[in-house]
Amino acid sequence: MAGAELPADLAQALEETGAQAGWDGYSAELQADALAWIDAARTTTARSKRVDDVARFAGKGLPPTPFQ
Repeated sequence: MAGAELPADLAQALEETGAQAGWDGYSAELQADALAWIDAARTTTARSKRVDDVARFAGKGLPPTPFQ
């Protein structure tokens, strides 16, 4: 998954929060799971929250909410 293109909203959130290094530290499996979780959101509100959660937790070096 390393080097795979991130969705624009997630890439922006990672950049804004300085969490790119945390994201890059995730295993390929965890990245894929997080992307699938984001993509499975049924509403834009849910997707935005999931993107924010992933960026926030990546900034702390922790797995995103549903994977803790």
